Amino acid sequence: MLSVSTKAPLHLSNSTDKSYILSENRYWNEIVKRILALFGCLFIATVHAAPATTTYDVEVVVFENRLPQLEGSELWTRDNVHTPIADLADAITAAEAPAGKSNLSVAATALERDGSYRVLVYQHWRQTADEKSATKPVRLRNTDGQLDGTLRFYLSRFLHVDLDLALQEKGAATGELSYRLIENRRIKTQELNYFDHPKFGVLLRVTSAGKE
Repeated sequence: MLSVSTKAPLHLSNSTDKSYILSENRYWNEIVKRILALFGCLFIATVHAAPATTTYDVEVVVFENRLPQLEGSELWTRDNVHTPIADLADAITAAEAPAGKSNLSVAATALERDGSYRVLVYQHWRQTADEKSATKPVRLRNTDGQLDGTLRFYLSRFLHVDLDLALQEKGAATGELSYRLIENRRIKTQELNYFDHPKFGVLLRVTSAGKE
């Protein structure tokens, strides 16, 4: 706290005393500047303090559709089947999130029990939402290699997901990508997202896991 002097003002009559006052005023001006500069630095440090980072739980289920009659007469384009999967070389294997029953894990179990579908991948991990350039895609691949691809979850003003998956048809030569699902989508937390394809589908749910 700054205190203000209550002493009576000095009455000076000669030039020496006036010079002393001017010198003293310059001294106090310098002190005030230093104090203001100090408070300014503290203010800036407070404004630019790093905010708490939100962590998210990301859950994804990829399943194969075994109901060929649902395709009807639709001919799904295969123009992109030989296009390399985006950022596959940079993809990482995400660490599993803490165990716990969730809506998507229940859905994965129900799909697996239904003979009309086959669960290819169920993954659940925890991450922050950073800028796209600072985020590594997560690799989604099943044990027999029939499904391979990436999912990138990132923040670009809003939350986004980039999905690039390739499903190899059974019996196809190794390396031949038969069906492809490529999509970029803005998402919201708590919502269930469904990515559709005649041959396979993707369920995705992102929830806030709190702040670090």
